[in-house]
Amino acid sequence: MKIKKLVSLLIILAMAFSLVACGNKEDEKGKETETAPATSTSEDTDEADVTDEAEPVPTEEPVADKYPAFDFGGREIKVGIWWDYYYTSEHTDITDDAGLSNPETAQMKLDNVRRIEEKYNVRIKFVNLGWDGIIESINTSITAGTPECDIYYTDLQFGIPAAVNGLAQDLTSFVPADSDLFNDQIIMKPLEGLGGTYFFAEQGLPQNGIYLGYNATMLDELGLEDPRALFARGEWTWDKFAEYAAAGTQDTDNDGTVDIYGYGGVFTDFVNGLMFNNGGAMAATETESLSSQEVVETLEFIDRIYNQDKSGRPWNWDDWNDNLLAWSDGKVMFWTGQAWLLKQEADAAIAEGAELPFDYHVVPYPIGPSGDGTISSPVSGNWFIVPVGVQEPEKVFQVFEEFLNWHQGETELRDDPTWFESCFTTYEDVEIAFETGMNLRLDIWDKLSPGFDFGATIWGPIVVDKTSTVAQAVEAAKPVLQDAIDAFYSK
Repeated sequence: MKIKKLVSLLIILAMAFSLVACGNKEDEKGKETETAPATSTSEDTDEADVTDEAEPVPTEEPVADKYPAFDFGGREIKVGIWWDYYYTSEHTDITDDAGLSNPETAQMKLDNVRRIEEKYNVRIKFVNLGWDGIIESINTSITAGTPECDIYYTDLQFGIPAAVNGLAQDLTSFVPADSDLFNDQIIMKPLEGLGGTYFFAEQGLPQNGIYLGYNATMLDELGLEDPRALFARGEWTWDKFAEYAAAGTQDTDNDGTVDIYGYGGVFTDFVNGLMFNNGGAMAATETESLSSQEVVETLEFIDRIYNQDKSGRPWNWDDWNDNLLAWSDGKVMFWTGQAWLLKQEADAAIAEGAELPFDYHVVPYPIGPSGDGTISSPVSGNWFIVPVGVQEPEKVFQVFEEFLNWHQGETELRDDPTWFESCFTTYEDVEIAFETGMNLRLDIWDKLSPGFDFGATIWGPIVVDKTSTVAQAVEAAKPVLQDAIDAFYSK
């Protein structure tokens, strides 16, 4: 698989803005050091005979530090987390990390800590509070007005309630204007939602997107155009997907029973993929939006796939993996895809002595009738917050940004795409997977169980039991969802 140059392409794209911004300086620097081509004349030769003096070598001006130094008076910046983190001011040697795997980058991180300590007269400490401990610390110390830590690393299931209940600061209120967070975003990335920007994370390759996988061999046999080409032309829509799924639903042995379905997968990703690409969300704010046009359209389309076109593989309540892995057995043409899932099944086939017996690729979820063409995926992972009550948060943030910039902009040291690339079969698929992870949306509908169980209240009645219309299921589930949202935000 010849896709190892992807990281270089991504770095170039990610840094394009900064390169343009720095272009004038580089041009001037180039003019200082450029020398006109030498032309030999008798006059020049005579001069050379008289003197042997070397031409002066232009000296480069030192690069200005983006952030001015200040004296933080020996302050210790504490970061709350639930595991042991390397490297901080408490460490003196890279071997302090028993799990050391890359001595070069480890030394860079440790050297960066020493540099920051000297520049700001500060110490950086990551406090392992444990999972329960970090939740308790957020809910008690911040509420009391004396946050135990200057920064907390949160899982969204307890980070979101903290933000909603006024325990996290809106980053736009104090982050320096020249911060990477709101400019190049090479070091960090923000997460907008809940009426503000309360969360940030270390930047990295956008590997958490969701998309549809598809059996390219089946499509070829049916004479269907590659969905990636349709997507590139802006023609990959719900109607086109439904058309393809219907064509892929087949009784291959003519025994009256469908052997292959046009689509099959897990409902969590399927709902998010369709809903987000239709501009919708169920629980993105403190008020439910299950009954919004965008979400109702999504549920009606799912009803079309399963109940009208009958191109959706019947849901198996008893075996989640039967739904998740049907694709690798050739039982469906489209499926809910993620990088790890593709690799897991491809590697398993090889371990059993042969590759998967078909070609496969990925394509974004299709765009719905209310979508604007934006491709989105659900937010995942962990995010930092700066609690209310932290003194001089702008200085704390500046120090922490430099702490995360241990690579000094050489992002290839931080971002190793090797594993991610190995999950796909073509360069184009890797690009598509990255694109789906660029734009993340926050919706907590799948984090509200047991208060709100989408499977039991929506999916089951519409898709499995077929006892409710979309309108009936939505009307019954609205108050249940709202109660669950209220309970979640009151944590």
